[in-house]
Amino acid sequence: MKHLEFDALIGGTGDTGSEQTVVFLHGGNVAGWMWGEQVPAFDAFHVLVADLPGFGASNDEEWTDMSAAADAVAALIRERANGGTAHVIGLSLGAGVGLHLALRHPEVVTSLLISSASVTPPSRAAVAMGRVMLAAWNRRWFWRALAKGYGLPADSVDLFVETGLGIKRETALAIFAETKRGFSAEQLAAVGVPTLAVAGDRDAPAIATESLGAIRERVPGAIVATAPGMHHQWNIENIALFNAMATTWVREGRVASGMLRHREQTLRE
Repeated sequence: MKHLEFDALIGGTGDTGSEQTVVFLHGGNVAGWMWGEQVPAFDAFHVLVADLPGFGASNDEEWTDMSAAADAVAALIRERANGGTAHVIGLSLGAGVGLHLALRHPEVVTSLLISSASVTPPSRAAVAMGRVMLAAWNRRWFWRALAKGYGLPADSVDLFVETGLGIKRETALAIFAETKRGFSAEQLAAVGVPTLAVAGDRDAPAIATESLGAIRERVPGAIVATAPGMHHQWNIENIALFNAMATTWVREGRVASGMLRHREQTLRE
């Protein structure tokens, strides 16, 4: 599995010997480049940005399932992370892989931050939309339309389109089938690492309401919060809030100001 690596620049030395590692796991229609606005916020950390099998620089590697992807991430952490452990941040598909990582290799996960996770079966409307997307998967116009829907900045559109066209339809089909199954109550209850689950409160109800609710109820000790006014790919929709949320969690293990605890109307300072 290919990855990018960024050393912490403490006093300009680049010495990461005692610094913690953060691993970023991307969503299902992109690759590791989607974290370009987040990496600078973690300049005091050692950062690993993975291209999961079948995506980006790893699109020549076969995608099998989330469990196999999690195994590959665990191997990366053991080999490259300081101390063999890492804070793991995943969005959408990356959130699902992060959950499998916590289930299969909890010893390598210092903490888990999952954004826009889909852990409950999607609605019929979402399944129907997924089928429409799969039918147009290899069409350049589809990826340009999707970029517009995501609100990607103009300088990212071409990269997004080329990344999307490089993802095999078979990979998308396998991920779609696995996502439809969701996570069982037993799986969620077995997650034993410190976990923060977040989503934009304007994301699909299956994510912002049902999935976050399931995580809050079933993952032991999980903290759950929403980002007001945000949608699915909110790491680029509100860069400042996402970065504050992520760095506050990794540094302090709490919910940042500006986020709302799930189904609550008060801020957690």
